Amino acid sequence: MIKRIFWTVVLSMPIFELQAQDEKETRVNIINPGIALEYPIGNYSTIEFNAGAGYNISYPNLNTFGVSGFQWQIAPFIDIQGRKYYNAEKRKSVEKRGSNFIGLRYLYYGPRIAGNVMPDENYSMAVGPTWGLKRQYGLWTLLFSAGPAYYFDLTGAGGFLPLALEVNFGYRLK
Repeated sequence: MIKRIFWTVVLSMPIFELQAQDEKETRVNIINPGIALEYPIGNYSTIEFNAGAGYNISYPNLNTFGVSGFQWQIAPFIDIQGRKYYNAEKRKSVEKRGSNFIGLRYLYYGPRIAGNVMPDENYSMAVGPTWGLKRQYGLWTLLFSAGPAYYFDLTGAGGFLPLALEVNFGYRLK
């Protein structure tokens, strides 16, 4: 199942041009602790693999034991995003290097480490389009993305989240 979703994300990116680009990035993220590897797959196009342990607000339809109020959890995650940067040339002349992007995101959460959510299934996934921005300040990177997401687990439960947010702040390794 996970393999099928991964290949669906990778192969459903017809907006990406397949030409050479030589900038690779390895980043240690602070806000959602983990390692991110961003590889170019074309002019202004990249694919990012991000893994770590992060915190999130629970998906409402996956909380089958009825915890009410604010629902949260800390859990290991894998985040894969295909991105098309669309204003990179304009941003090169600005002091804050970076640009905006559109993309497709696949997010996988493993068993919770902490939190007040008690789901039926320990694993949940989400997939959806995203819009974001990435800014670089020296070796520091600020990343923000937002978009709708369809979330689900392995029991068949799922739902639609109109706005899934991501905020990351990390240090780029040389």
